[in-house]
Amino acid sequence: MSHSPTPASDSSDDPGDRSRIVYLMRGLPGCGKSHRAWRLAGDGGVVLETDQYFYTQVGDDPGHYDYDAEFMQTARDWNFDRFRSAIRQRASPIVVDRGNGLNAETQRYAILAAESGYQIKLAEPDSPWWQELRVLLKYKQYVDETLFDQWAEKLSEATRRTHRVPASTIRRWMRAWRAELTIEEILQLE
Repeated sequence: MSHSPTPASDSSDDPGDRSRIVYLMRGLPGCGKSHRAWRLAGDGGVVLETDQYFYTQVGDDPGHYDYDAEFMQTARDWNFDRFRSAIRQRASPIVVDRGNGLNAETQRYAILAAESGYQIKLAEPDSPWWQELRVLLKYKQYVDETLFDQWAEKLSEATRRTHRVPASTIRRWMRAWRAELTIEEILQLE
């Protein structure tokens, strides 16, 4: 099934539409997505993270990340429900803080945003280590694999106190990384 709504930024000359923005954060764990997300949201915006489910909906301590793979789809649905609510309230900017690659999960955020008249932008971390890594990912076919293994270990270590993402998972995401992804490709994913 093909979905191809046009991003609001391309479909309307109404300045009101342009003022409503959804940022889809993309990047690997430990690269600074959340820091950038909060800066993009500013004082009046909303940051929506699937990971928040494991702080607020699982376990007894909201300061402790209680990840359980069994609840991952529930967490994704919970976050999307929060996104729907923010859209209904016409919040802006809305920052969806997750990996946001070329997949159906990202597409459902983009489709709802486009159908609701939001401008959609992809955003990445702006940390120095992400700037270095994103260049390597862009040219990954020319880079020694051991360098990516080292980066995966480093990023996994950076997430040990919070999300505890294994290096093998980060490495898998590196292999699948698409450097030049566009909103149009996400919306047209079949």
